[in-house]
Amino acid sequence: MEVGRITFAPRDVIPKNYDSIARRYVEHDTLSQETFGDIDPVVERYGYLANNNTRSVAEATRRGDTMQTYTARHFHPLDARPDEVHIEDIAHSLSLQCRYAGHCNRFYSVAEHSVLIANWIWWHGSAADALAGLLHDATEAYLVDMPRPVKRSMHEYRLHEAALWKVIAKRFGLAEEMPALVHEADNRIISDELVNMRPMDWHAKHNNPLGIELRFWSHQEAEAAFLGTYERLQNMGVAA
Repeated sequence: MEVGRITFAPRDVIPKNYDSIARRYVEHDTLSQETFGDIDPVVERYGYLANNNTRSVAEATRRGDTMQTYTARHFHPLDARPDEVHIEDIAHSLSLQCRYAGHCNRFYSVAEHSVLIANWIWWHGSAADALAGLLHDATEAYLVDMPRPVKRSMHEYRLHEAALWKVIAKRFGLAEEMPALVHEADNRIISDELVNMRPMDWHAKHNNPLGIELRFWSHQEAEAAFLGTYERLQNMGVAA
């Protein structure tokens, strides 16, 4: 059957196993093959060690597949371990991710957002809180972010995000519960960030800014600032 230029296959031509094929995609059964090609049978059986290319039987028991990080390490986003979390991976990834799903006037990275929050907290709280502020979006380096209206309905994603945050917190010696000052800064900075968005009515409810100025750093500048802020806090004996 043809409608305009689009041709539809008759129902009796559609494979009978179509539903099972679709279900396999939903359940991510083919994720590794689709992303990386056919799985090496040895890799499928034994898996990888986290930070090199040797294989381990223990890896086969871990949940989910691995992703490659910027520093060329294997990372289990659904079954992470503290020693597999590296600040270089976090800084680089967040420097390349734009706030507000990219719906901004200019590129404004999650890394810059994190540095601005950390710097504000440093003047209004403790160094430990500042480190939590710097890393409050670190899970996005491995899980990416979702707009708030979507995230509210993504229960499983939120569970993975919470579990990964606990791993990151342990890696850097932070409390599992995010400090109240970080929550405050993360909400109030929206008022400052609205200068990078086209005016709309909902902006009126964000009227308590931190008083910071967006710098619109390039991803290279944002990455360097993120690592520099971390190093400064590390030199104070805060970061692990």
